[in-house]
Amino acid sequence: MRFTRKKKTLSLIVEGGNDYVVAVKENQGKLYRQIETIIRYRQPRQTASTPFECHHGRQEQRRVSVYSAQGIDPQRWQGTKTILCVERRRCTPDKCSIHRAYYLSSLATTARLWNNMVRGHWSIENQLHWPKDVVLHEDETYGRNPNALLNASLFRSITINLLRLNGFKSVTSALRELANQVERIFRLLQ
Repeated sequence: MRFTRKKKTLSLIVEGGNDYVVAVKENQGKLYRQIETIIRYRQPRQTASTPFECHHGRQEQRRVSVYSAQGIDPQRWQGTKTILCVERRRCTPDKCSIHRAYYLSSLATTARLWNNMVRGHWSIENQLHWPKDVVLHEDETYGRNPNALLNASLFRSITINLLRLNGFKSVTSALRELANQVERIFRLLQ
């Protein structure tokens, strides 16, 4: 999305009485550098961290720091009240890494609530978008007809939901188990 469209979209969201959270990426040069400077020289209003969690041979921790949006141009970024820095620390037996993501939001709430919302977002990402992208190869789908692409995405979501409703925890193992079992697949639809 081009930045001018993004700004217009944010204006429409605010004018409609709603709130937004928008990621700020490195390719947004000036804004990204401005946020990095704010985070470097200001104290956060609040921070909240998750305890280290161990999954699949790695430890992971998230920390959300909430900053005032003072200094962000209100004409260009209408309604922005908060800058968020989400820091993810991940350690495997081989190495540790830190990844930071920045967000602007029109919502002013606590760091603890932001942390829960970030976790909720990643839960959706891991339970729906990851299987669609990696297992069902959605990112490799090409076409000129937007309706066809939308329908294909919808069918992928329905497939994942049907598998989960029928007790499959892993989409990959479900696809392996159901391969060449057409009658069993049709029974899942009933």
